[in-house]
Amino acid sequence: MIHLRFSLAAVTVAFAAAACGSTDTTATASSSSGTGGSTGTTSSTSGAGGSTPGKEPVHHRASAAPCTAPRDAENQGNAQGGCLKDADCTTGANGRCVAFLGKPSICSYDACKADAECGSASVCDCRNSDNFGANTCFQGGCQVDADCGAAGYCSPSAVAIGTDCYTGIPQGSFGYFCHTAADTCVDDADCTAGPAGSQACLFQVDTTRWACVQLMCVG
Repeated sequence: MIHLRFSLAAVTVAFAAAACGSTDTTATASSSSGTGGSTGTTSSTSGAGGSTPGKEPVHHRASAAPCTAPRDAENQGNAQGGCLKDADCTTGANGRCVAFLGKPSICSYDACKADAECGSASVCDCRNSDNFGANTCFQGGCQVDADCGAAGYCSPSAVAIGTDCYTGIPQGSFGYFCHTAADTCVDDADCTAGPAGSQACLFQVDTTRWACVQLMCVG
């Protein structure tokens, strides 16, 4: 996935209040970098439409492990914000004082420690690198590979794409979803049209399959 400094999912935007009991920058969905996922690749035949469906995705979630890793310090406060240092953030779990693109600093908190704290069919992503290292809830259609039947793999879609690249991505395409036999791609690497990194393999909520999407980023 595309890794930028900050990403949220579904209806959340930068510095919005989050779901799953979190506040400020914690989101409602999971990322490919979270604990509990597994990785692996097999050979595949690539073409204009993507990779052979059925191969093992680079990012998928074999099991649901609780989040146990400590959170790194941030201390990115500024005078215009609501905090100056991590110690000022005391109204949630593992509070960190963060700032984004020169905006006023705010407090970011862990949303969860396990999937059960995120609601039905949601994933607790551990130490989401695109949400300031917060444990982050992501909604979607599956939690682990076993939820996907014959398709076999539950993968993250759009959860590590920065807010500056959200344009054109439907809200329902953010989260964890099962791969299908109708997929036209499996991994970002299958999307080869245009410059490297200009496309991503995402779950398409309207067609309920994974396909390459041209990213429309600003800035």
